[in-house]
Amino acid sequence: MIKLFAIDMDGTLLNSESKINPATIKAINDLNKAGIKTVLTSGRVMSSIRFANKTLGVDNPMIANNGALIKLDSKKTLSEHPLEEDHIKELIKFCDEHKFIYHFYDEDTFYSNRLDEDRLKHLKISSDYGLNYQCNISITEDPYKDLKEKGKPAYKILIGCLNSHPYGEEKAVDIIKKAFLDKLYVTSSGPGAIEIMEPNVNKWEGIKILSDHLGIKNNEIAAIGDSYNDLPMVENAHLGFAMGNGNEDIKKVATYVVADNNLDGIKEASDIILKYNKDNPSV
Repeated sequence: MIKLFAIDMDGTLLNSESKINPATIKAINDLNKAGIKTVLTSGRVMSSIRFANKTLGVDNPMIANNGALIKLDSKKTLSEHPLEEDHIKELIKFCDEHKFIYHFYDEDTFYSNRLDEDRLKHLKISSDYGLNYQCNISITEDPYKDLKEKGKPAYKILIGCLNSHPYGEEKAVDIIKKAFLDKLYVTSSGPGAIEIMEPNVNKWEGIKILSDHLGIKNNEIAAIGDSYNDLPMVENAHLGFAMGNGNEDIKKVATYVVADNNLDGIKEASDIILKYNKDNPSV
């Protein structure tokens, strides 16, 4: 019986307009009513995941920054694994040397030394008044100094806009991997960007920390995603789902390939899970 369903956000929960389809909201609520805890599991900043949970009408556990920060609900932190001080300083120095555009997150703030609204589109709120983004935004000459003055840790750094870098994306990715792949966890949630966390920080490790706390076994976990940072959880979950818009690598390791994020792939996965539980009740 499946008791926990880990759900990626971009390209999975969210459609191509970064919205949640009504059928997806209903499917997730049906799963929770059936006793299956849905857990948003994303590379995003925690406040953005909290915003999505509010849209869904739940206050369930959340896994942010690809597993670096885990909350049991909107207030209670279960686990955190931020970038070590030496690592974040080394990463920023590296980005400055190569003129890579980067940003990093604490729990609720986007830090960068360059304002690029395209990098913030996924965090935009359709609001006519007040804060118009799902997190705070800090653009300063020295974002690391700003982070330290606030006494905050950084959980993930994203090096982006690689497809427009003078190196070209392929060479840029090779340079980043050569510098950090042997000592940090390097992944991607989409083209043109590389995400870096501490070693052994990934979505599956985050799910295991949460499921152990909740007393849920590995064979009671399902997961769904579309990109490289979803591979660990989709490959290791008892039922792994790849979105129809997902890359070929994730489709190869998935138990099922469902419809794309505009055609209610989560609804399809939900139906499969509910039927699976009907056919495989807990003993």
